[in-house]
Amino acid sequence: MSQTEFFVPSRTSQLFARAIVPNAPRTTNGRIVVFVLSHGLLDNIDAPMFRHIQQTLCTLSIASVAFDFHGNGRSTGTTSYGNYHDEADDIANLVQYLHSVGIPNTKHVYVIGMLAHSKGASSMMLFATKYAYLCPSFLVNLSGRFWLAREITMRWTQENQRQLRETGKFLWRRYGAKPTKSNGAIITGSEQRLVREYWISMSDMAERAGTDMGVVQMLPLHRTFVLNIMGSKDQIVPDDDVWEYDRLMRMAAPHADRVVTRIVPGAKHFWNNQRELEALDRSLVRWLTTVLPKIGL
Repeated sequence: MSQTEFFVPSRTSQLFARAIVPNAPRTTNGRIVVFVLSHGLLDNIDAPMFRHIQQTLCTLSIASVAFDFHGNGRSTGTTSYGNYHDEADDIANLVQYLHSVGIPNTKHVYVIGMLAHSKGASSMMLFATKYAYLCPSFLVNLSGRFWLAREITMRWTQENQRQLRETGKFLWRRYGAKPTKSNGAIITGSEQRLVREYWISMSDMAERAGTDMGVVQMLPLHRTFVLNIMGSKDQIVPDDDVWEYDRLMRMAAPHADRVVTRIVPGAKHFWNNQRELEALDRSLVRWLTTVLPKIGL
């Protein structure tokens, strides 16, 4: 197994990515097959879940590339609350880069699948419809939200809401590494991470609320398989979101086997303990061992 970290240039930023390639990876037409992994709101690929999933894929001889959306993790740029379509563009940019340039020291790769969590899962679905010609054979929607106009109860404090009414925006949180002294940066090894401020504006909320996830009916389900996974104790996304994804996709799918939905008992939204990760592994591996042979892998 080899691990490589690299940056992918995009129109407005540099996207940080981590590739893990098994010693004997699966190939198709002479190219190494790759899964792309995307994170959720203000998260990054250093979260234990993403490292765990990359290792799981490696045991199946599948290479993977996890990346930080712009404004998150070690990627440059800024992010916002409603920028789902911008994140879909990030995914497209990464896929095109991998197909044309490849992974450093590992040329000739082909993206066959994607797994994305939470906000990233919604962005992945937008990507798969907006860039249908780039949509891979497999999509894994992990705890993705469907009803984007529906806010989480108690997400905003009364003070947040007051500032929003009076000024049109508020500072929700600071994220990134802890600041040092005066310049707001901390250096760990060769990395430099900045503390970023995450502002919420009326326009951000309107952009999010106006993002229609009903476009999943336009997924190229004649050649794509979808796995929806959600925890039964998800405290962030209500379970009717995943069932709406399931309903609309099944209406559009030419065959029943194209869409599978699994509810993992006891699992929460962030999949951050070993028991939840092991249950996620079982669902993911069982599905992949069923669908991979359908495309000759």
